[in-house]
Amino acid sequence: MGSEAGEMWEALDAVDWRALEAVGPDHPATDVPKVLRRIARADATTRPEAVERAYGDLQDLLLAPGQTLGRGTDVGTAALPFLVDLALDPETAARPVLVDLLAHLACGGEADSARAAARWRQWPRLRRLFDDGDPVVRRAALQLIADRTGPLLERWHEETDLSVRVALSLALGRAAAAAPVDPTESTDATGATAATAATHAEVRAVLDSALHGENPVLRVAAVIAAAPLDPQAVLRARPMLLEILADPVLAPEFGQVWYTLDCEIPYERNDVAAWVVELLEPDTTEAASFVAVLAETGIRIGDAELRRCAMDEAWRLLSARPSAAAAVLPLAAGLLADPDDDVRYKAAHLLAVLGHRAAPYADRLAALLDDPGESESFDGTVGDHARWALTRIGDVRALPDLVERLVAPYRDMQGRGFVPRDPRQPDVADVLRPLRAHTGVLLPAVREALRDEVSRAGWLVGDLRAVLRAWGENPLLPGELTPYPQPWEPPPLEPAQAEATVLAYAADGQWHWTLTYALDTLARHGHLAPPVREALTALRAADRRHSEYGDYRSFLQDEEVRARIDRALALP
Repeated sequence: MGSEAGEMWEALDAVDWRALEAVGPDHPATDVPKVLRRIARADATTRPEAVERAYGDLQDLLLAPGQTLGRGTDVGTAALPFLVDLALDPETAARPVLVDLLAHLACGGEADSARAAARWRQWPRLRRLFDDGDPVVRRAALQLIADRTGPLLERWHEETDLSVRVALSLALGRAAAAAPVDPTESTDATGATAATAATHAEVRAVLDSALHGENPVLRVAAVIAAAPLDPQAVLRARPMLLEILADPVLAPEFGQVWYTLDCEIPYERNDVAAWVVELLEPDTTEAASFVAVLAETGIRIGDAELRRCAMDEAWRLLSARPSAAAAVLPLAAGLLADPDDDVRYKAAHLLAVLGHRAAPYADRLAALLDDPGESESFDGTVGDHARWALTRIGDVRALPDLVERLVAPYRDMQGRGFVPRDPRQPDVADVLRPLRAHTGVLLPAVREALRDEVSRAGWLVGDLRAVLRAWGENPLLPGELTPYPQPWEPPPLEPAQAEATVLAYAADGQWHWTLTYALDTLARHGHLAPPVREALTALRAADRRHSEYGDYRSFLQDEEVRARIDRALALP
């Protein structure tokens, strides 16, 4: 920066940082100039972790915990001009990170306040970031105008870099759809004012031009960007989307240029395909059909990644929409013999959660009982999931060595980690509890496994005792004297409480932890009031999982809740 740097440091030292209120007691404002100097001194020889730590320290000093975009602090306002100086200097290390921080400090804010005025004074300089020579900086700078359709349109007509244009198109659609409506203006049949309608028309024209342009990735972005303004846009473009997303030559390009303003990591082709499925999801049939064609195309062209994507989206659809089962069942069954381990793993898991509906494919599952294939991300094998699927169907081919195969992987482990919405290996108790009809075969192995777990203080002790209790067996081993504690249950509900719980769940869709107890209470009560019957009828017809979980347990709990709803609706 030459002489400008000297002026900057003089101005920095002239600020009375001690007089500024800090964001917290552990982050004094007097540390701000020190950290700014650390960032300014960083160059190509500075270790990346040192630069990252400096920016992390700066963020801690300027942003209050949980601070939202545009809610300023005194110390942040005082530091703003110096941050702009550094952001405009091409020699500053990791400038996009700095621009991200600027976006938090410089956007929105309190109208007519001193902070807003200070931010506005920096705007002429901040605009220069849009013409920066580094497209990564230009893309990061779009956060400064992310909610302003006019400036975004202006940038669209100036920008040439594909990675910036993809982010621009996505931001345009979102900003136009979120444009506030002036309550003093008259609106049309859609609720849009004349000004808003004109803006929407201009954005649609821009996106339509990109949709019919030459770059295939930008065409996909244009469709997704148009979705907030036109919910049918994705459905109309379905053939084109399939053609582009299934092209193995184009697949790497998505990971090079597909950025959004709220994620610094580029989207891969599969991420974009998942986005398309999510937009199609209101029409479950169309979404499931799209997933099926992805899988079929992946088979035809030998693209394992595309088939993995199809399995992931089939799982996501099915875990949210029971109606997707009709399409997912044959899709998963057809991939049980896939050469890719991950695909077979997830196909077997999908058939397992579908329970008795997978019975027509029992022989295919039985052929996989010794399949050692594993997923890259989850525990267990293809054979484990095939065996669980057979237990859910009620096929006795799953029973030999079942208990040992369930327990063996977890010996000497202190627990297991998982992501609540992933297609993971089921817990031992969830596999065995429903198999009470087969205790004659399984009981000796369960007791032996319990003895072994108790001797080694294993973490499966609780699971195995819970299985024995569910089977009506003594959960204690011979010689054990300490009573096994009964599982906690809430106090009995009064019929009025049960009715209120059902009506509340039907109205707000938020899981009520006493729902199953409420349904049991209604069944014992022996009578349904008309509003409760109407609510239960709507819940039975609802295309969603009645569950608090997001993984395989959502299917098990949904089955239990729906069975209780059916029992209640059978009442007079």
